[in-house]
Amino acid sequence: MIVSTAIIAGYIGISILSSEISASISSGPYYDKLAILKSDYANLESEFNVTKQNVIKKSNKSGEDIYIDAELQLRIARLAIDDVESAIKSSQESKEIDARIDIAQKKLKIASNEIKKLRWYLNYIKLIFIQSGSNFMSKYI
Repeated sequence: MIVSTAIIAGYIGISILSSEISASISSGPYYDKLAILKSDYANLESEFNVTKQNVIKKSNKSGEDIYIDAELQLRIARLAIDDVESAIKSSQESKEIDARIDIAQKKLKIASNEIKKLRWYLNYIKLIFIQSGSNFMSKYI
């Protein structure tokens, strides 16, 4: 009786351990995708931070509005990436994780476009000031 109880307990323990290892292996590719999303985000955040310094130097209402939009989209992308990580850690179905990865990729693309728009705006302002030759506006360049 004691031997059979020990065998059953051992079997249950091995089954649990096996399923945890299996879950870790099956989620491996998702962690790879998550790492790519985080890397893409880090690159965008770095680009945004450099641009942020220029907005502070050249601030005006239009530039600040574009800056706020870019920052908002960057934060939304971060939340989407956190959502992917949460789905992976909680062992959601692969269909759900794939959907969240797709959303995160789309949010990163939107954030990237907003940062490009901000960079374009700053370059446009700089070009106008250079062409006008105005000393009055030189503090914005």
